[in-house]
Amino acid sequence: MESPPGGSHGEGGVSPSPEAVRRLREMALRDRQEGDEPDLPDDQLRSNDQLQGDEMLALEAIYGDKLDIFDEKSVPRSFQIHVHCEIPDGISVSAELLQGVDDYPNNRFFDTFSVEHLAPISLTCLMPPSYPSHHSPYFTLGVQWLDSVKISSLCHMLDSIWAQEPGQEVVFEWVQWLQSSTLSHLGFDDGIVIRQPDDSMTDPVDVRLDREILSVDDVLQRMINYNEEQCREAFLNGLHVCMICFSEYKGNSDAPLMLRNAKRYASYAKAMLDLVTWQMKYAVSRKYFVLLFHVRIVLGNNNHVFCEACRVHHCAQCRKLVRKSSEHYGPRGCKQHTVNPDIAKTRPKKKDDCQLASL
Repeated sequence: MESPPGGSHGEGGVSPSPEAVRRLREMALRDRQEGDEPDLPDDQLRSNDQLQGDEMLALEAIYGDKLDIFDEKSVPRSFQIHVHCEIPDGISVSAELLQGVDDYPNNRFFDTFSVEHLAPISLTCLMPPSYPSHHSPYFTLGVQWLDSVKISSLCHMLDSIWAQEPGQEVVFEWVQWLQSSTLSHLGFDDGIVIRQPDDSMTDPVDVRLDREILSVDDVLQRMINYNEEQCREAFLNGLHVCMICFSEYKGNSDAPLMLRNAKRYASYAKAMLDLVTWQMKYAVSRKYFVLLFHVRIVLGNNNHVFCEACRVHHCAQCRKLVRKSSEHYGPRGCKQHTVNPDIAKTRPKKKDDCQLASL
């Protein structure tokens, strides 16, 4: 779950990086010592402080629980925004993996799967007293699924956005660009490609990176785990239509377990179990799927059944709702008891039946 505005935890329960905040304060202190942070008159400082306060109010209103303010009373102001890249139809991920064999110990191949949710970009900012009149906010960027070179490229783009409109509030522009243009800027319009580290990735990178050094396998596992969590959360919070009674119900957290139990039961008593309808939503290839289904169990030859999901009675013969049993079943309606053909096929023949068959 996401934290409320100003909470101590970021999206998905991840605490804002204290290392990122420490690094930002060191950047501001170093610039001040080196003279890059200008000394401004009191009226300009008051004007900047007012503009910063107005900008923070706007950011809180726009981003809500995607914004974490580290300490509302501290000066300079510092905060973190979780930026989600726009992928309305999901996106494919191709990862370069190593498969060592005797003759080719570094044999490489690509594994491709799809995700509907990407872990957010963490933009951590510190507003110095000279912002926005003379200096941009200090910032760091953290992205689970990008290497250092690509994150450095994003940092340089944020610098260029500030350079185009110096003296203006810029955080909203940064967030909008990261949200809408990150994938296209990196050439990932048709899918994300994650490669094994090579010599080009050892070049000096931007000091504003806030990222763990992870193997490709670890990056993939984190992407899959995050996608699973978000798909499950969306399923539980969403409304789904029952294909029997066409009513809407919230997702059931026990659905996968119920399906496994139903399949196990069916393997032992296939004629006793009827899976009426279920819908599958495939979230990550080969890894995860979410199921919304309704199970109808037909006991013996009784066609009067009860849907556990809808809590409504149905007829197994005509597949309609049974509002009153005495009116639905009878000479003019459905038969309440019929022979199950599967049971009839598996029923052992009586001795008299065998004698008649031989005549």
